[in-house]
Amino acid sequence: MKHHVLSAAAAVMLFTTPLAAQAQDVTLSRIDVQTDLSAYADSNASQFWPSLEADLGRAIASLVEVDETAEAPAIRVEINKIAISGNTVLPDTGEFNEMEGTIAVFRGLEEDVTSGSPEDATPNEIERSFPIKVSAVTGEMIVPEDYIAVPPSNEDFYAAMVGGFALETVERLDQ
Repeated sequence: MKHHVLSAAAAVMLFTTPLAAQAQDVTLSRIDVQTDLSAYADSNASQFWPSLEADLGRAIASLVEVDETAEAPAIRVEINKIAISGNTVLPDTGEFNEMEGTIAVFRGLEEDVTSGSPEDATPNEIERSFPIKVSAVTGEMIVPEDYIAVPPSNEDFYAAMVGGFALETVERLDQ
């Protein structure tokens, strides 16, 4: 019997590989990722995904050139919502399908571009900022005869969410 496996992460890789090659034209001097879920007091996402900041930082860095000596923009990514269908209390499995955040783009080469509030950002002034919202869904697929459908794992969804958020961040930087 044949087995058919389609994971969310594999789908993201398949459809974003050409875009990732194009995204390498972006150069950043620094990438800072922070998670601030304080607007949702009941959020438990950081208990399940404690490495989200590092994982997202690596995912963005894999899509751009990072040169700390370049006169290139620096970015601060702030993740402020992780949810499963709108609910910020994740189930015992830790699964989620929504991630929201804000990207702030800074100019300048000061050592600490990301500390404090946007008002404290001088001489590294915020050039622009924009929100990003990513949602993962599993589609109803028709499975061919003699095949077994295998749903993506939580790790597949996590990789797809992080990869999708990173890709959208870089694509928006290039606009």
